[in-house]
Amino acid sequence: MKGLIIKDFLNLKKHSKYYIILMIFYFILGIANEDFIMFGSMIIVFSAILPITAISYDEKNNWDSYALTMPISRKDLIVSRYILGIILLISSFFITVLLNVVLGSGSYRESILASSAILAVGIILMSVIFPVIFKYGVEKGRNFMLLIVLAPTGAAMLLSKFGLTLPDKEVGKILLYSLPLITVAVFTVSILISVSIYKKKEF
Repeated sequence: MKGLIIKDFLNLKKHSKYYIILMIFYFILGIANEDFIMFGSMIIVFSAILPITAISYDEKNNWDSYALTMPISRKDLIVSRYILGIILLISSFFITVLLNVVLGSGSYRESILASSAILAVGIILMSVIFPVIFKYGVEKGRNFMLLIVLAPTGAAMLLSKFGLTLPDKEVGKILLYSLPLITVAVFTVSILISVSIYKKKEF
């Protein structure tokens, strides 16, 4: 499994220029505003996208068909992609916290809380999209991801149009405190679904 993860990192390294340029832009923006939460949000979103990019390269080159001729289980192939995503997301989390503490103007506690919430959302986003990708392919998975990202904005606009309000602070606190549990549950269920889908897939 270690070899699979290293292979994905090497593939991403070859095609990461676009993401690096965007990260430099948001980094400069963070320095100007003395706040790296936006940078953290973007880097975590990109960290959720990068494993999809790695899967896209594999799909394009029919890597899975070749990999399954080796002593690698289908479960290992799936789990390695989740591990890749978690490594990228957690690395992004620590980078964001460090930048906020060293260069930002906010408090350490606020930085940890905000970055943790963004990390959880990134893991949930990845967990929701992966089963769709393994079932229908990368292209449909990307379309589904775009729909998920835009859905909150659309929902907020509809609430505003009909004069409805967002949940109050107490409900928000409950959701925030339950976010770790929700994240772990969604992540675990996602792996089980993806493994089940992939075991039935024909190449």
